[in-house]
Amino acid sequence: MDISEKRQVGRSELSVTPLGFGGGTIGNPSVTNEESLATVSAAWNAGVRFFDTAPWYGVGRSERRLGLGLSGLGDLDEYDINTKIGKTLVPEAVRDESRKTNSPNGQVKTPRDPITGFRVSFNYSHDAIMAQHHDSLQRLGHSRVSSLTIHDIDYGYHSAEDIDRHLTELSRDGGGGAEALESLRASGAIKAIGCGCNLESRNAFSWRDSAHEDLCERILDTVDLDFFVVAGGYTLLETRGLRRILPLCESRKIGVIIAAPFSGGWLADPQNATTYMYAAVPQDVVDRSLAMADVCGRYNVPLSAVALQFVLAHPTVAAIIPGAKSILETEQNRKLVDVNIPAELWTDLKSSNLLAEEAPTPG
Repeated sequence: MDISEKRQVGRSELSVTPLGFGGGTIGNPSVTNEESLATVSAAWNAGVRFFDTAPWYGVGRSERRLGLGLSGLGDLDEYDINTKIGKTLVPEAVRDESRKTNSPNGQVKTPRDPITGFRVSFNYSHDAIMAQHHDSLQRLGHSRVSSLTIHDIDYGYHSAEDIDRHLTELSRDGGGGAEALESLRASGAIKAIGCGCNLESRNAFSWRDSAHEDLCERILDTVDLDFFVVAGGYTLLETRGLRRILPLCESRKIGVIIAAPFSGGWLADPQNATTYMYAAVPQDVVDRSLAMADVCGRYNVPLSAVALQFVLAHPTVAAIIPGAKSILETEQNRKLVDVNIPAELWTDLKSSNLLAEEAPTPG
């Protein structure tokens, strides 16, 4: 695959390399500063020119490290950064547990980073988004980013009441968040507006019926979006995105960025991974993964290569943003998109009922 041949993101002015870099892992404090900078540099050397990050990742650590890693590698016009809005990082020098809130399932949704003392706070209103954009530029050390993505308006993070409140913050007749994003795009400060669309353990219940898909459509009706960042909803193991989300994107000419194409790391190395989309691995996932690996083994093709190239084959998908925390993982991601996969392998996966018949495949 020629990853230097950029793909347009929906109808927007943003075009990106199909292989991007997911910056969530370099926000982890267990990854050193030196490892993070070397990983970003390795992605650049591999031809990646699209980099994804968020204030949420490491409570600011990912943005700081990504900005430093990219500094001096190329001109600002040579690459694109996507970061997120919706979460403000508030300095809290002395721990104040009254500011800690939990998701409906009990997980902390407004954590405080013990190293820096910043705490996450949710807000999707006009003034908050403008401030969040400014703060991200400061952490990155860059005068601009290419796109902003609405982050984590999900049932897994929020109660139904909180979701309604955050949608009101976004609305034009409420908090005006949509106007903030659209004004930044109209002024040329950003090229595109995105929104996260997640399927993971904490919100899997909302995908059992139409709740999450309805929510995505409500957001789309509130903000003039250019793309969705789909994490977990469209992978080699999970094709529920074909049910409504991807057809919706096709009909409205909205682009798709695929995050977590390895299903939270599981598809990168099923023999050694211990979680699937950040939770225990269901037995049916284990069984299907082993069966898929058997098919791949007959053609001497890594399952991980099939995972990446599968999602890139959908016509709405502009890029994948697999995470990496080392030079080795970055270089492996680059090699995987170049693996030659015989057409017969895709036929075998479908004929074995391991892959949805309607799912587009390479070639």
